[in-house]
Amino acid sequence: MIGAGALGSVSAYRLAQAGADVTIVERRFPGSGTTGNSFAWLNSFGKVPRDYHRLNARSMREHLDLARELDGDWVHIDGGLNWAHADNAQHANRLKETARRLHEWGYRIEVLTPEQVMGELEPDLFIDPDRVEEVYYSPNEGWVNGVGLCHGAVSAAVRRYGARIVDDEVVGFDVRAGSIEAVKLAGGGSLPADAVINAAGPDAARVAKLLGIELQIRRQPGVLVVTEPAPVNLKAVVHAPETFVHADGGWRLLLHREDYDALVESEQPLDSSHPHGQQAVENATAILPGLRDIRAEGIRMGIRPMPRDGHPIVGFEESVSNFFELVMHSGVTLSATMGTLVTETFLGTPPVELEPYRPARFEEGAPLPAAATNE
Repeated sequence: MIGAGALGSVSAYRLAQAGADVTIVERRFPGSGTTGNSFAWLNSFGKVPRDYHRLNARSMREHLDLARELDGDWVHIDGGLNWAHADNAQHANRLKETARRLHEWGYRIEVLTPEQVMGELEPDLFIDPDRVEEVYYSPNEGWVNGVGLCHGAVSAAVRRYGARIVDDEVVGFDVRAGSIEAVKLAGGGSLPADAVINAAGPDAARVAKLLGIELQIRRQPGVLVVTEPAPVNLKAVVHAPETFVHADGGWRLLLHREDYDALVESEQPLDSSHPHGQQAVENATAILPGLRDIRAEGIRMGIRPMPRDGHPIVGFEESVSNFFELVMHSGVTLSATMGTLVTETFLGTPPVELEPYRPARFEEGAPLPAAATNE
């Protein structure tokens, strides 16, 4: 297994549990990359087509099962709130259409007034009733502490089932007759391999290229701002025009907005003193008045792997028979179910749920509709 993000960690745990001899190669620590620097919204809110929606909704449920199985506390299911300003007709209509579709697909979603949300659900929120007509509440959504998830899965794989983790970086492969025989490491060693799973997230394209494979993903920086401890009690994950926000432990809040990513000129992390951080906090005060006089404590940079059509890339490569791609944007949400489906594949019964996401689809020229870009 190359990579110990959410996908690699959970898949390694399930494979080891099923009896496989699993070695994980991770150059830092489980969850240290994109997973630990993700907004980690557990949802299937805007995900299409229906099969992809079902896959995400299933994984939301299985995250709870996995946390109970591993005695973990990294899953927080306290609902999701979405709203638009009435004067932004395009956004408002898009949310209304999404809510209609989710009703039809059996996804629990309620339409509330701003007064109901502020009075019954989130008293520390301010939603201007002069600008917002409807708020969409999804009670089964939440967020995941990515590092906790990865650490829990990997440590259980090691302690319970004999998996091992190697602190190193993959720099090459020994290939014979179209099959990988060993994985070469930056530290100078190598690991024999019957099969290799590429779960390296944004680094997956580099890993695939070592085999002459052009993986159809791009790297997309994502900026997250962490506040100081603040006098704000927020349970739900909020997607508002002013900010995306959820709790981050220790009374801190995690802030994000899609247009923040466009301000990033490189993949280098930003210092906490960067003006971007404080501007994000000030933007959030419009819906969270308790953030006034609160500073930005840190800025996280997560590099997201974005497949060309927005959907997962899962399956064996045709040119290298034992090289398995496991790369996607919504990796945190999908990791609980993907761990099970990947294991079924290696046990010899490839699940039908993964058929649309095989790497060969790009060669066939039939991309799926684009998926949502938020985790």
